[in-house]
Amino acid sequence: MSTVIDGMREDALGAFHAAVAAVQPARLIPAAVSLDGDRVSIRGEALPAVSGRKVLAALGKAGPALADAWLELLPGWADELLVLTPHGVPVSDRVAHGGEVLRGAHPTPDAEGESSCRRLLELAGTLGEDDLLVVLLSGGASALLAAPRPGLALDDIRATTTALLKAGATIHQLNAVRRQLLAAAGGGLGRAAAPAQVVTIVLSDVLGDLIPDIGSGPTVPSLTTAADALGVLGGLGVVADLPRTVVDVLRARVEEPDDNGWAARSWVHVLANNRTAVEAAAAFLAGRGYTTTLHPRLLEGEAREQGKQMARLAELSDSPRPAALIAGGETTVTVRGPGTGGRNHELALSAALELDGRQPVVILAAGTDGIDGSTDAAGALVDPGTPIRARVAGVDLAAALANNDSGPALAATGDAIRTGPTGTNVCDLVLLLSS
Repeated sequence: MSTVIDGMREDALGAFHAAVAAVQPARLIPAAVSLDGDRVSIRGEALPAVSGRKVLAALGKAGPALADAWLELLPGWADELLVLTPHGVPVSDRVAHGGEVLRGAHPTPDAEGESSCRRLLELAGTLGEDDLLVVLLSGGASALLAAPRPGLALDDIRATTTALLKAGATIHQLNAVRRQLLAAAGGGLGRAAAPAQVVTIVLSDVLGDLIPDIGSGPTVPSLTTAADALGVLGGLGVVADLPRTVVDVLRARVEEPDDNGWAARSWVHVLANNRTAVEAAAAFLAGRGYTTTLHPRLLEGEAREQGKQMARLAELSDSPRPAALIAGGETTVTVRGPGTGGRNHELALSAALELDGRQPVVILAAGTDGIDGSTDAAGALVDPGTPIRARVAGVDLAAALANNDSGPALAATGDAIRTGPTGTNVCDLVLLLSS
């Protein structure tokens, strides 16, 4: 069995790397952006022709890679470049020498992120009617846009973010709140740039490509209100955990109308999304001889519950072997213990407990950005031998799951997947391979 399992593990990792490669900006930008003389088009739609400044802002985990791909394809196009990305994300020499590189923390914002966001808004505020702002937007930007609205402090944003994450808030719930608290979110950047024209090119990390949720929608109007944000906080039961100023500001904003006239000069294009990665993984595995099936729905909800379900699907499947089920999504974790982990680790650990003593099967759960939660790994790859390796290492997997301590547990079994930051971000990939 070990030889079969080893081969399946190798195939699962190969499929994950193929998926990540398919959503790299170096591949996506040349495929979507074309140059005909002085005319630059995005999938055949020309950028607005302007007589003034052309400013490029690349935001999020994939910001440096998106900027690098743009500069390689269109050297000299931008009059100014600003990149805002998390600490530790690599930046090419071309980007470092070509513009201003700013940093911030993710997923909980820090003071450097607040300062960086204010610099971004300051730059946008210098633009006029004859100028163009192109925003290369990717996942992780919400935490980087850390400058609060008037009446709030960074500590208020940090406390709110922490409370929502611990409560297992979905990305939609999290951003419904952040759009009302952050100066650049919910169209704040687009509003600051008015009357300039704004084109946003998106690498989507949000299921369903809901643009206001990607980076908290800095260049599009918010679809939710302060009343909706209060409803989220109340529904998750976290109001008592928040600074009083947060609730006061939200209540004051309930009666404030939003002026979205600037949005008539703002356009959005989506480069790629989670489905792009899922299909690339499926193509890789089909090429390796697997009968491939795409999961009929996006994976959402509690990570540990999804892990159980994926493991049980291995037993129920009647597909010709070898078979592969490929899923994409973004689960959540309700934090109950003091441990270290992330949603993909938790999903994989939960699945591993179900696989103990089962048939040859492997399950991979990993983030396409290369980082999962509070760990230094992208996720994990488990099989029926994982519980055995845990017992040898003296690790109690059930206790680790109960304490949300999946990261160290799966590192001890040798099942953690470490890639480092990948330069892209389109949610998560979950693979189930059986033989």
